[in-house]
Amino acid sequence: MKRIIFIITLVVMFSGGAFAQSETVYTLHDLLGYNTIVRQWGNDKYLLYTEESNGNEKIILIDNISQTHLVAQAPLKQWYKIKDFTVRGDSVFFIGVYNHRGFWGFFNIHNVFTGGDIITYFLTNTFSTSFGGPHGDDWGFSFVDFDELQQLPGNGCTELLITGFQKYERYEGGIMTQLSYTPCLFHVAPPYTNFNYAFNNSGSEKFDDIALIGNYIVVSGRENYTASDSARILFRIFDAASFSFTTGLSWAQTHQDYARSMSKVLIEPTSNLTGYEFATAHYGNRTPNQGLYVEYYAFHPEDNDHHLKRYYYTFVNQSNPIATGCTIKKIAYNDPTHTLCVLQDMMIPSLNVLYSAICKFNLNGFPFIQSALSYRTDNGININSIANGINANILYSGRRTSEPLLMQENVAYPANCMDHSYLANTTTFSSIALPHTDNPLSSASFTATSIQFNSVPDTIKCSVLCPQ
Repeated sequence: MKRIIFIITLVVMFSGGAFAQSETVYTLHDLLGYNTIVRQWGNDKYLLYTEESNGNEKIILIDNISQTHLVAQAPLKQWYKIKDFTVRGDSVFFIGVYNHRGFWGFFNIHNVFTGGDIITYFLTNTFSTSFGGPHGDDWGFSFVDFDELQQLPGNGCTELLITGFQKYERYEGGIMTQLSYTPCLFHVAPPYTNFNYAFNNSGSEKFDDIALIGNYIVVSGRENYTASDSARILFRIFDAASFSFTTGLSWAQTHQDYARSMSKVLIEPTSNLTGYEFATAHYGNRTPNQGLYVEYYAFHPEDNDHHLKRYYYTFVNQSNPIATGCTIKKIAYNDPTHTLCVLQDMMIPSLNVLYSAICKFNLNGFPFIQSALSYRTDNGININSIANGINANILYSGRRTSEPLLMQENVAYPANCMDHSYLANTTTFSSIALPHTDNPLSSASFTATSIQFNSVPDTIKCSVLCPQ
């Protein structure tokens, strides 16, 4: 098996387009990074977010066309750690957490990387009925742990839908006597200093992930999500064009009780193969074993049927029990190749170390999922995020030790820095209509404070290699 030896600070590997059977390696110096997120911008550029141990956050612009020896990096506001970001046109919208409080923001890519520009952050405010003392003597709320971001389609403006938590604290005599977290959905629209949030006041409902399916938003989640064994999977559907927490489809809570979840439930659109379709991925129980479930759903609004149906699922046995530390991290779907990718952290039992694994499911013969591949990274490489690229490409970002890396992989020509093997999987084709009940969300509104940060870009050295 071919291997790439990493002796550099940042490695970016490309194996698509004109380099379908080879890789272009970009080497960038003097950059130390940990968590990384990558997104495609246009047809030939990529934005890589990285954070460093000193709290310095950066966004890096990588150009796949010009064989430049310099790439641009722009500083972000220190300690404001980004959890997710999206690209719309020439703008980036992002969410994250600063000092246990959620924030969102945006910037113009052209302006920032051609001389510098203002990056605008909106830090959520806290509110309370405190009467005194260092923390007050009554109670207070804050908004924390923003996690997943989805843009809503709009006419000339960008609206955001975010998953996260509302934190509740109660004090008596300045001493905390109660602490709890309520899962919430957050809806943010211009001017972005006000926002609505919603929660299930009548039951335990955690909002895990969000997907735009045609003209609808589907939110995946779990009931009794803190259960030690498994949680019931939940869905809600919203009208994206006229989004509301309290009207229309949002009243219905759909229940999937056939493959309970032991993890966050990730969701991804899979194009209109037979209707409005999407896939989910989660760890689940399959007596007597446990492993990865990938499930396929559809609904048909053109028939006035907004009820979900689970058509098929694929199960991959991944040890019993799931090893501590194993995590489902991200999911991405490449439409031209009909390939679904699930990113996981996996445990090597004999070595007791984590490594990154990518399970790929070929949906070309949908609904018959005949095969799957497992791609495992070489030792020392950790992949933090995956995203769909253009054409037949999937983007990966992560690090080797503390060195950020970015890969663009052509689905037909797997990256050389990974081991490849077929997965033993079980697929069922039984169609199940999911029940739903009227369980409306409660909603409220609050405010955020606008914070301006002037970002001035500089460059870092880049050398380019094109292996044969």
